[in-house]
Amino acid sequence: MKLKSYSSAVILGFPIPDTSNPFIAVPTKELVFNINIEKCNKPIVLFDNFPNEVKEYILNYWKKLNEGLNENLCAKVNLEENLKGSTYSGLYAVTTSLLLYSLGKYNNEILEEDEIIELTRITDNVKDPSWSSVLDSLRFSSLTGKSVVYRNDEENSSLTKIIFPIEFRSMITLNQKLTRDLLGNDVYGSLTHLMGISVLEASIRLRESNNFREVFNIFRPITDAISKIMWGLDSNENCFYVPGLPNTAEKICI
Repeated sequence: MKLKSYSSAVILGFPIPDTSNPFIAVPTKELVFNINIEKCNKPIVLFDNFPNEVKEYILNYWKKLNEGLNENLCAKVNLEENLKGSTYSGLYAVTTSLLLYSLGKYNNEILEEDEIIELTRITDNVKDPSWSSVLDSLRFSSLTGKSVVYRNDEENSSLTKIIFPIEFRSMITLNQKLTRDLLGNDVYGSLTHLMGISVLEASIRLRESNNFREVFNIFRPITDAISKIMWGLDSNENCFYVPGLPNTAEKICI
């Protein structure tokens, strides 16, 4: 089954552990997949044109999904496009979403966007809400093909139809530099509030002006500053870190 969707990236907002802030995600590249599902002896995923760095994440997701449904299904996933312009987190989010959609079709069901986001979240089973919301926002953006602001099931909205081209450079494992215990609740809470309110203000301005690059240039320095404080991440004018898969960051350039 041929499916079109988008790889997306969170370009405003960055996870602060054990908090629940909004993120703005935006499509970075349109992708075309061929996905086929069939019965087999044990759940596996056969990949074509996928980076090795993301295969294990997707396979683990597929195994957990089959276990939860008490199924033994194999999936063949072919990515027809090249990988330029896609992050690993964006590719994981869109692939797992389309695998679930394809599984629904296999069982003669059509899953809606909110059902896909909810069921993939349950399957991911990410304990930290800040990272769970990253994956939710990526999926919401991928499935709608729009920039989105997303905090949780009840607080989210699509914004503008846009593709924000990026160049993916690298992925790193994160090590938190400053914790709640070190900073105290007041300082930690203030940083969390500043990150969250800056993303909300950016979403309001996007609705008013529809000038994505201008709003991004105004509010990106706040995301960069707080991710530097919390995680020690360095950025420059054209290259910066965005949230990746849980506890990783991905360096992209524009």
